[in-house]
Amino acid sequence: MILLSILMPVALGLTELPQQKLVPGRCVAFLWVRSETPVRLAMIDESAQTLRLARGKQMLDMPRVSPGIYAGHGMTVTLNLEFAERQGLTSGALVESGVIRFDVAGQDSMAFPVGGIRACQ
Repeated sequence: MILLSILMPVALGLTELPQQKLVPGRCVAFLWVRSETPVRLAMIDESAQTLRLARGKQMLDMPRVSPGIYAGHGMTVTLNLEFAERQGLTSGALVESGVIRFDVAGQDSMAFPVGGIRACQ
């Protein structure tokens, strides 16, 4: 299961999202593949209402089309995330459980578990 979780994004041509800078006054959520070695997969910018993925060095910004659903670049991404506040974590929350699903026209859908953290600056 661990290897499969790492290979699924690769099958879609996605790569690890490089480190992102948090813009003051904004809240974002970073999502990673739940595996032995977490791989940073996506960033949700709550202010801009976009989801960012990486394909090589190209950043793919996808607009939110409805709550938890982002579309663009030939795919639709659906997120089901449950956040939990933790003592000692200020201005943020952990993704207690989460699933990300990719629907690409003409291909099978792929879904897998993600973890993450929501942070505000």
